[in-house]
Amino acid sequence: MLDRVLLMRVHNAAVFKQFEKNGRFVCFPMETNHASVTPMHNTYRASQFMFPGDDDVLARAGHYCRAFLQERQASNNLYDKWIITKNFPGEVGYTLNFPWKATLPRIKTRMYLDQYGGNTDVWIAKVLYRMNLVSNDMYLKMAKSDFREYQRLSRLEWNGLRKWYFRNHVQRYGGTPKSALTAYFLASANIFEPGRASERLAWARMAVLAEAVTTHFRHIGGPCNSTENLEDLIDLVSFDDVSGGLREGWKQWLMAWTAKESHGSIDGDTALLFVRTIKIVSGRNVSAEKKLNLWDYSQLEQLTSSICHKLATIGLAQHGQSMENTEDLQRQVDLEMQELSWRIHQGSQAINRETRENISQRGEKLLLLGSLLT
Repeated sequence: MLDRVLLMRVHNAAVFKQFEKNGRFVCFPMETNHASVTPMHNTYRASQFMFPGDDDVLARAGHYCRAFLQERQASNNLYDKWIITKNFPGEVGYTLNFPWKATLPRIKTRMYLDQYGGNTDVWIAKVLYRMNLVSNDMYLKMAKSDFREYQRLSRLEWNGLRKWYFRNHVQRYGGTPKSALTAYFLASANIFEPGRASERLAWARMAVLAEAVTTHFRHIGGPCNSTENLEDLIDLVSFDDVSGGLREGWKQWLMAWTAKESHGSIDGDTALLFVRTIKIVSGRNVSAEKKLNLWDYSQLEQLTSSICHKLATIGLAQHGQSMENTEDLQRQVDLEMQELSWRIHQGSQAINRETRENISQRGEKLLLLGSLLT
């Protein structure tokens, strides 16, 4: 059901008005009893996918359904009249704790493996309409096999990254093994396809090195005071076929450090360094000349930088290191996320579909980048 609601929502948010009745949201027009939790759950998830200028019905649907689910959760009454599933309360709890913009794809998959009951799930529609492929053990077995293979590959890649970390003595520059593991975890949980190992490792290495350089600069008072060891650090990203592009990315980042060291944050520029690195390594990078003519691409980069800067500021405020108004910043982030979603899915036709879908589905889950930066 969620896929159908999302599809309708992408074409027109007004579809939600068909389910609103006197300020309440119902599954059927004549429904008077909220005995069905599943439609409220799916509506809440779909309502998070908002574009600028959308009708307020989406916000109303989100607030109403969240309050409904929280009330049912508090009363331990997350049961449904349409289905009997393995652990629906656990699925609802995950949705309430992790909104769409903060979801790591592979973590969500791992969670769903625990919720998916296979043949033991009971659906009225499955019985009435003989939908034998809905909730079956074959899909569950395939999903578990795929996830085990993903874990095996991740262990191999992490062992290689760990050896790279110690072999090159990255800890001397300010990195820590824990931060390296965190960087790989975020990269692997977002970019998980077997054929995209180079992108995962580029993300992880770049995150480790960016942290090392940042720590070094903050220790000595900024890049103007020393450029020692920077060439050695950049050389640790050893992708020979794209080293020129990576060096240019680092150069732009260091220039941003120099410009902002005394009166601004570098977090947004660090996010762009990650984004550009992933694109360069994947072969999807846009040349500098072509990029100058792509206003849409520039807008995506500016949104990426702005959102990650605000998320980093929110993280500092939550740890008592900033006096910023986090509620106001969060509202700004939500609005910019709406614009980013719109540009990716509908508004940036000058950018090829593969690049837009990659930003949307994988590499730049912005809240996660913000978590990494903080």
